[in-house]
Amino acid sequence: MPVTSRNEEADGAGSAPPAEKKERHRIYSEFFEKKLGIGDVHVYIVAPDKSAVASLAVVPAQDPAQLIPFLQGVVAKLHVQGGAPAIKPHPTSRPPANTPSDSLVLHLVSRALAGGSWHEFPSENWIVLSAPEWNQLMPAGIVKVKQQWTAPKPVATKLAEWVYPQNEEKTGANRSRVEEADLRLTAVAVQGTLVRARIDGKIRLWHSFYPGGENAQNATDFAVSEVTGYMDFDMAQHRIQRLRIVTNKGAYRDTPFAASLISMSKETLEALQ
Repeated sequence: MPVTSRNEEADGAGSAPPAEKKERHRIYSEFFEKKLGIGDVHVYIVAPDKSAVASLAVVPAQDPAQLIPFLQGVVAKLHVQGGAPAIKPHPTSRPPANTPSDSLVLHLVSRALAGGSWHEFPSENWIVLSAPEWNQLMPAGIVKVKQQWTAPKPVATKLAEWVYPQNEEKTGANRSRVEEADLRLTAVAVQGTLVRARIDGKIRLWHSFYPGGENAQNATDFAVSEVTGYMDFDMAQHRIQRLRIVTNKGAYRDTPFAASLISMSKETLEALQ
């Protein structure tokens, strides 16, 4: 059964329960005494009786060519029998709880388009626009084909501030500084009261790769992207039906990345809760 324990929570004055801190210390000490390998970011395998079995450093643990034989060796050593997953597959990221029913909730997925540490999996986040915020994305009055308007800066900034790929994250706190969030909308189809607007824009934000680096002002820590998408809304009900934004091109610290922002229906949100 896989178990994770965060250093920031289990070390020193961290918020982890005392029992978790004690068990981490016991595991670390036993692996050290048996010379089975230790590290702050490390994979430790323990037997059902909690005794130390084997360990693997984080770099080879991210390489399937090394991780799979390592785990197969553990299975053979412990004579483990196959069975149903100890933990059923489930969403690893869930929308915020207790969100007002009139909010517009968007799911963001971003991934670096290169291999290596931090780049082997996508990052996820949730952006919640209140009714006063998402209302500003629609123009007042009757909309005609080819009509253009721009998303207000505060709302555009809120949509833009998480558009960057994976990096070192410990708290989930927003440490982005958005320098440009230009989202322009153009009505491309009008059918009765229903409107589809194309979205084109640019995003430029500074985001420190490591927590605590906010004052470093590293010139490479910029995420720059060109985005496109569309928004469907009803003029009569003044309601956004769906909002989709994707990157055409994006780069962070010279690494290309792709991101998408998709509004969630009420039914989907309920299923994910």
